[in-house]
Amino acid sequence: MKKYSFYIIIIIFYSCEKVVSIDTNYSNERIVFDASIFKNINEDFATATVRVSKTAPYFGENNTEIEEADVYIKTRNGNINLKYNSENKYYTNTIDYISYDEDYEFFVKFENQNYYSTEKLIKISDIESVVFGERKSLNKDEIELLITFTDPIEIGDFNLWKFGPKGKGDTYDYLVSRDLYTNGNQFTFSFFIDKTKYFLKDEFVYIEMTGLTEEGFNYLNILTAQAGAQNGRPFSSASAIIKGNIINQSNFEKFPLGYYRVSEFDYFRLSKKDAPDGTFD
Repeated sequence: MKKYSFYIIIIIFYSCEKVVSIDTNYSNERIVFDASIFKNINEDFATATVRVSKTAPYFGENNTEIEEADVYIKTRNGNINLKYNSENKYYTNTIDYISYDEDYEFFVKFENQNYYSTEKLIKISDIESVVFGERKSLNKDEIELLITFTDPIEIGDFNLWKFGPKGKGDTYDYLVSRDLYTNGNQFTFSFFIDKTKYFLKDEFVYIEMTGLTEEGFNYLNILTAQAGAQNGRPFSSASAIIKGNIINQSNFEKFPLGYYRVSEFDYFRLSKKDAPDGTFD
């Protein structure tokens, strides 16, 4: 009887030590861009920031940020070279004056490949107010924000909203919107956020609006559907290949991932002190 039991134990341990080989070969590397030119609605100058990286295999641990690229914006007044900021890990520079009728051409040269895109500045309306709402969510930790703006008929119908920062990692929530049916009217919409992740102390939470083209709106809708709503950086690489608005002029088949935007932005900020009594009890 003891001999029989001994053999059973040996068989069990042997089966647990079986090695399974996983093929981690990775050959579909692509360049990823998170590129933008943003102008405050109340200013004439703009700031360009461009993150350049490579896609990586699932099990990869190496840093994929690219520091050696040649990045610049072409304007009527000449080229503006973007310098790499090693602390923030992006290329950046200031455009002293930016207008609505000019094309702002985006160029990156890296490893004998030339990447290109072009966009005009998108005009937006201003955010008139952001206040705490009184409606309750099914999630008891969520509180309502009421955001009001007027949508002039003559400007764009697509926007990206950014809420944050939240938590220790300074992460953000995002919302893409289409205001096709509010042209010429004042509009108020509500957004629920988790008060256990926002307003942790007395810091300000920012609500920011930027403009999108219709192409950019469609791109983000697909991207957020893949990644899960309000999850991660919206202009980072996706789980499946989605073409953005940047091309590889040297090899059209080897197109990059990511997107290039040029837009005004406006923001509103508020803190716990702006909330009605009892909101954070």
